[in-house]
Amino acid sequence: MSLLKNISLLLFLICLSTTACNEDFLEKTPTDRGSVDGFFETEEDVNRALNGIYDVFQGSIWGGGFYWMHQNFDILTDNGVGCCPWEQEYTTIAKGEHSPTTGGIINTKWDFGYEGIFRANSVIENVGNVGLSADRQNEIIAEARFLRGLIYQELTNLFGEVPLVLNVLTRDEGLEVSRASKAEVLAAIYEDLDFAEANLSTTPPNGDIGRPTMQSAIAVKTRLRMYNNDFSGAIAEARKLMSLEAQGVVGLVSEYGEVFNPENENNPEVLFDIQFTGGTQGEGNFMQVALAPGPEGAPGNGWGSITPLDGLADTYKMTDGLSIDESPLYDPNDPYSNRDPRMFGNLFVPGHSTWRGEVYSESLSGFSPFFAVRKWVDPNATIGEDGCSCNETNLILFRYADILMYFAEATNEMSGPTDEAYAAVNQVRVRAGMPDFPAGLSQDEFRQLLREERHAEFAWEGTRYFDLIRWNMATETVPDATLFGELRDTRTFQTPKHNLWPIPQKEIDLNPNLTQNPGY
Repeated sequence: MSLLKNISLLLFLICLSTTACNEDFLEKTPTDRGSVDGFFETEEDVNRALNGIYDVFQGSIWGGGFYWMHQNFDILTDNGVGCCPWEQEYTTIAKGEHSPTTGGIINTKWDFGYEGIFRANSVIENVGNVGLSADRQNEIIAEARFLRGLIYQELTNLFGEVPLVLNVLTRDEGLEVSRASKAEVLAAIYEDLDFAEANLSTTPPNGDIGRPTMQSAIAVKTRLRMYNNDFSGAIAEARKLMSLEAQGVVGLVSEYGEVFNPENENNPEVLFDIQFTGGTQGEGNFMQVALAPGPEGAPGNGWGSITPLDGLADTYKMTDGLSIDESPLYDPNDPYSNRDPRMFGNLFVPGHSTWRGEVYSESLSGFSPFFAVRKWVDPNATIGEDGCSCNETNLILFRYADILMYFAEATNEMSGPTDEAYAAVNQVRVRAGMPDFPAGLSQDEFRQLLREERHAEFAWEGTRYFDLIRWNMATETVPDATLFGELRDTRTFQTPKHNLWPIPQKEIDLNPNLTQNPGY
């Protein structure tokens, strides 16, 4: 359970808006300035402002956040199809019909991203005014810069060139910014994360679980370097975390399902996550509502709002490591026996999984006609009335298995399938209960198996979409939206247009200095 309680902080939110907190604040802060100097007078004020950044991330079922509906990135891929109009326009993006005026998650990412950046900049600019020790001040700046770098890496992954705002701006200044080059944005992110790495320790500040650590900063850098084909840089970053494994600081959890079990949260595999508190509307996670099995409309049950597809189900091979077409273990009359155990960590499978004490069947699947999503669902949790965002399951954004897989992939791209590359990926395989990769693979064979391995390991974690884009596979893979061979959605992905999302038109209307991405 998160120790970052009550981080929404109404006072801070009001102070950052165009209205004033009180008469005294009006006197201290002229209305034509973006500064929040009058708010930062004590260490408590700084801590509240720092906590206020985290409020940008969460969101609830009825209101957005920067990582709102994060699992829905997978309905832009061959993993799943979204059921309904409330999917924040993810379904529009999946069809390739999105435009600068689409709104939904496109606007949500932009709006909450820059709100978080503004809050981080406010902390960084003002923390020096309250008389903290040098060590504490650097620690706070490191935390704020980590969060700013985290936001910017997501924004640049989605939009490419974005405005690079590293200080508090007035409203007028904010309406004049232009997009920085991708190289400038990346350089600023790495500078933020390098500072965070140097000034954070392997335990979170003040012992507050949910705040970033040194390894959090390294993990974000590793992924960002992979997404930008900086394989040597990714290897160097990953090695830092692998050395921490040798010290017992990070490591794989012994069972795949236990990584995501809310009773085992904040385990050594988690490098950074979004914390949620159970039982409280707005502080809890609503993925339980959206993903858990139904039946549709039944009180106390979920919606099953994502239909898992053949693309995901078929990636789970037999326990001997062979495909269903090759393995003697495959029985067409019992097709889900002897399958990769991760299948059941990611999917409720009729006849094999259980849901609240009974064998799961398609009659319990909600909007989905057969499978339902297992990951992020707590079978022991209830669902509150009116879709209460009350589940405590944390949303894991970066975990150590990802780092091992990035290391193996980057090493193969640089040097072919070395012993180190094999060792890294086989750690993940063995934990899953699967055999090692076959020896003697070529670079191309290793690459293909590793891509299949990422598919099996990271379902519903929001990485498949970006993997397909960076592998130049999205055009051929995104339209593959079938379940038992039946097309469930009509999709298209145009390369290179859809490699990036459009800049929201509402922003361009306000600021003529902003340009649009190609093709939109």
